[in-house]
Amino acid sequence: MTPEFPQSLIRPSRLPSDLLSTNSNDVFEVRSLQEPSLDSQGSTHEQDTIAGVCAKLQAALADVTKYGVRFNEEICKSEKSEMNQALLIKKDEETISALIKEKQEMEFLHKQETKMFRRQLDLLQEENKKFKEERDIAVKEEALHKQKINMVQNQLGLLQEENKKLQKERDNAIKEAEELRGSAGRGSHVSFSEFLVLDLQQATKNFSNSYKIGKGGFGSVYKGFLHNTMVAIKMLHPQSLQGKPEFEQEVAVLRTMRHPNLVTLLGICSEKSALIYEYLPNGSLEDRLACQGGTPPLTWQIRTRIIGEICCALMFLHSHPNRIVHGNLKPENILLDANLVSKLSDFGISRLLMETNSNTLVYHTEYPRGTFAYMDPEFLSSGELTVKSDVYSFGITILRLLTGKSPIKIAADVEDAIETDSLHLIIDKSAGDWPFVQAEQLANLGLRCAQVRKRKRPDLENEWKLVESLMQTASLSVSPSFTSQLDDKGIPSYFMCPIFQEVMKDPHVAADGYTYEAAAIKDWLDNGHKTSPLTNLPLSHQEITPNYTLRRAIQAWLLKHS
Repeated sequence: MTPEFPQSLIRPSRLPSDLLSTNSNDVFEVRSLQEPSLDSQGSTHEQDTIAGVCAKLQAALADVTKYGVRFNEEICKSEKSEMNQALLIKKDEETISALIKEKQEMEFLHKQETKMFRRQLDLLQEENKKFKEERDIAVKEEALHKQKINMVQNQLGLLQEENKKLQKERDNAIKEAEELRGSAGRGSHVSFSEFLVLDLQQATKNFSNSYKIGKGGFGSVYKGFLHNTMVAIKMLHPQSLQGKPEFEQEVAVLRTMRHPNLVTLLGICSEKSALIYEYLPNGSLEDRLACQGGTPPLTWQIRTRIIGEICCALMFLHSHPNRIVHGNLKPENILLDANLVSKLSDFGISRLLMETNSNTLVYHTEYPRGTFAYMDPEFLSSGELTVKSDVYSFGITILRLLTGKSPIKIAADVEDAIETDSLHLIIDKSAGDWPFVQAEQLANLGLRCAQVRKRKRPDLENEWKLVESLMQTASLSVSPSFTSQLDDKGIPSYFMCPIFQEVMKDPHVAADGYTYEAAAIKDWLDNGHKTSPLTNLPLSHQEITPNYTLRRAIQAWLLKHS
């Protein structure tokens, strides 16, 4: 800030120019005034005036000096402020420069990322294009595949319709043939099919070992599919000397009869001496008693029912117009179906009985055959095979079901246990809590049937009431009784539809393994049911399969009792 001086003090016009001078710092200095000489002194007034002016000048110079110092201070402050401002400006410039650099780096990174994103976008667009092309190809292929499936389904539907028509015509033909044969009497033959070797090869994948389910001295047994039905195919050894006679004997026996507890012969292949039976998935009673394949033990209720079923089957054989003795009854020849219903099999050594002069039906042979432990002792010694021979084998089978022990000396062991009141110690515990009274009744029945002397063995008809009551006690379905087989009014329970409660005309097997009238089970499934009508357990599928075996048995029974 520029100092202001009093105007009265600065009057250069009044001062001689040689009295004033300025230095480099603009500070006014007054040159020394020489004292006036005595010679040249003016008047006193003039001297006083000069002295006064000098004094004022001195005062003015003091003020000027003072203001000069202040002026210098202000200038220093201004310069310092300018320096600070310059520093701030420099800092601002550095900050701006850093921001500009950062901005440039950001712009560079942005450009790089933009390039990368564009590159990725191009790749994605390319992949998307390929995906669309592949999708279009897949859609076209799917459409073509669906078209082919529809064509196959249409062809399959036509084939199924044609197959149904053929089956219907076949069933009608069988029914008509059976009606014609039925009019000829009870001994008429039951119709079955003649199969070709090619049929058997296709059914068993050329007799693959994976389809083999049994093997013995007679030959081999295979499972397979024939006419959409699971079957068992028994192939007899062609080298066996007795193979052909046994084949012919089994055909001769089974073609004359049908019974729910006899295995059903569906057909034969004469060229290979093969017998085609219904397939029984639970194997033999021998296997189940031994719990083969980890199968659970048979309960005492099921064992009691099996005893009743075998008793019923034997009474049927022994009461047939042409009486038949099985001759080889043992657990190995008792097969079990999906519901553990028992059926007699292996009629290769069975025989028609001849009436002797003593009115006794017997069959004579010089070479008794069978399984020793189950064979009638008198048959072994005399060669005479009678219905009482089957009764002996039945008695040993009862004792096996009761105790689970080996058949050798089993009758003596059970008899000793009864005499010593220790029967409970030899009863098969795996069968569950067998009621002692019932177990004792079965033990006594088995011993009566297994008497060494055949004349001491009972007639099964006389024991049936006991067997039937034991089955009822076991709270299981009672097999058709002997009287119901002979009584026109009696109907076997196997032939009744569980839903309609009437004799089935078109029996079909559902996923639960039970057989129903086709219309009944179809109506059950069509109404949205997903469980079994009998067990209330979930059904694994909704398909039903015709039970031709049971249908034939029903038709044969109806013809027999018409």
